[in-house]
Amino acid sequence: MQAPFSSVAVFGPGLLGGSIARSIREHMPNCDLRLWARRTEPLEMAKQMGITEKTYTDPIDAARGAELIILATPIAIFEDLSRRMLPAIDRSAIVTDVGSVKAYVHRTTGDTLTERGRIFIGSHPMAGTEKQGLEHSSATLLQGATVALTNPHRAAANQVERLAAFWQALGCSTYLMDPTNHDQTVARISHMPHILAALCARGAVAGKTPMKDLQRLAASGFRDTTRVCEGPANMWADILWENDVAVRSVLADCIRDLHHLSDLLENQDRQGVLKWLEEARAARKEVRQS
Repeated sequence: MQAPFSSVAVFGPGLLGGSIARSIREHMPNCDLRLWARRTEPLEMAKQMGITEKTYTDPIDAARGAELIILATPIAIFEDLSRRMLPAIDRSAIVTDVGSVKAYVHRTTGDTLTERGRIFIGSHPMAGTEKQGLEHSSATLLQGATVALTNPHRAAANQVERLAAFWQALGCSTYLMDPTNHDQTVARISHMPHILAALCARGAVAGKTPMKDLQRLAASGFRDTTRVCEGPANMWADILWENDVAVRSVLADCIRDLHHLSDLLENQDRQGVLKWLEEARAARKEVRQS
């Protein structure tokens, strides 16, 4: 089967960008793969790991001739990076990103590129860990992941299909969404769980319980619930900032639900608490389809 793209440039070889690059190397061994980073250290690491010898700190050199350009840097620099590489982006090339917020990306980076005759289609692979950096990347990270695709700039159907075929070649499934719907959905299914994990970690140390007692009794429940909040704080601050409207809406729902649970406990309503917990179990099973 022919690869959807013969040349791909990945900008930002961190955990996700590095995993994409490693997956490309595994599933598309003949692909002309380039990596761009601001610093030389991750690029040298990529060479040592056998990912590619084509590494760049100049975005124009990295983008020149690439059929697919993947923005895997922090979202905040997408637009500036796109402007810098613009002269090297072929008008038939597809630019995509892997950011977890889509409406913001489309009204900034997407507008910048499409207004200048370039093709931009958003992507969001639902994959990751609390780790960061190329050293924690894996060619299998994307295996089985869903990639949300967003296309408010109305790229041609064959271009969307070509990008979908790329993600599918890496072992992913794809799902076309409206950007606003995407952001509202990930606020509930991804961003809020991160906030609640952080809240659990903060709550553990908020009282006067001795640290030695907390450490001795912290078991799998605490570890599993709070694991994701070990992710990079600067990245998550950007995500919450860029998706603030949807996140605040979900926060309001959670606060109301917590007040409801508090009222049930205060009123000694055991049946109400049982119902609350049973509804939570049912919701998880329905969302997880298991």
